[in-house]
Amino acid sequence: MIARRRPGAVSARVAVATVLCISVLVAGPSAAAPSQAELDAAEARLMEIEREFELVVEEYNLVNERLERIQHDMVSTQLVVRQISRRMETKESAAVALAVELYKAGPTGAAVEAVLSSETIAEIETRVEYLESSNDAQAEVFELLAVDRVQLDEHLAVLEEQKAKALLAEARLSELRRDVELKLDTQEAEIAELNAALERARAREAAAAAARQAAAQAFGPIDIGPIKPAPAPNAGAQAAVDAALSQVGKPYQWGGSGPDSYDCSGLTMWAWAHGGVSLPHNSGQQYASTRRVAQSDWEPGDLLFFGNPIHHVGMYIGNGQMVEAPYTGSHVRVTSTSRSDYVGAGRPGV
Repeated sequence: MIARRRPGAVSARVAVATVLCISVLVAGPSAAAPSQAELDAAEARLMEIEREFELVVEEYNLVNERLERIQHDMVSTQLVVRQISRRMETKESAAVALAVELYKAGPTGAAVEAVLSSETIAEIETRVEYLESSNDAQAEVFELLAVDRVQLDEHLAVLEEQKAKALLAEARLSELRRDVELKLDTQEAEIAELNAALERARAREAAAAAARQAAAQAFGPIDIGPIKPAPAPNAGAQAAVDAALSQVGKPYQWGGSGPDSYDCSGLTMWAWAHGGVSLPHNSGQQYASTRRVAQSDWEPGDLLFFGNPIHHVGMYIGNGQMVEAPYTGSHVRVTSTSRSDYVGAGRPGV
């Protein structure tokens, strides 16, 4: 026997669904939906802006990483220079003490004194041997000092070279920073306008979906819950995926690496640090430092790279989705992996 629904209940649900559908389909002129062609053009323009912007940002990240390595090497070189200098000071003190001792006695006078003041042959031999060893010790100290001097000069030359490279890197960073800021100033209004159009379209699509759900529920409940990330293959990848997803909604910021804002490679670097893997803050370097993975073998935690040259990276989470920090004016989000500029995937080592 088929159970009948109460006519009043069904009518009420249909009425609610109808109102929702009308509220979505009927909008004032200010909320007029852009055409699909306009939306496609907006998406394409944002992609173009993103490419131009992220190429500069990722170069900035690369140069900044290089500068940090140079500065680290400079610290190591300075420590070696100090160690050699202290060692030379000790040897110089020893050489001076020996020279003074030998100068005071004089080699002939010292030998005569050793013979006259000694009471036995054995004592004479001991004192003369000491004087000879003092001469040998002094010669050895000066030889070691000469070796140290060569090493010190070599390390000082390396330090000067490192300083020159650091200055060049700092100058390039300043140029790139000015370039990024100029792009932000000139493209901020356009990016905001494009994002607003796309957000209106997404909001209208979400409202339409809610209306369809309400209409469908008038004739029986349905489950259209969000797609959940697939389980990662290991604990490290799972930690990376969980970390990346925990940042959804946080703003994009060029050069950002968390915990309050991110750029694309900053997000994947930060997330995989929670999975126990250190990645560089640059999408191209992340591509180079990860193992290649065929598209058919993607697993949650894999990094997906886009652009030629590579300038964007996202993290695959399963079910055709990735988490990414997309571009200025946007936020960390979960989105489709479908992009025309995909170039490859990489799996960080765990």
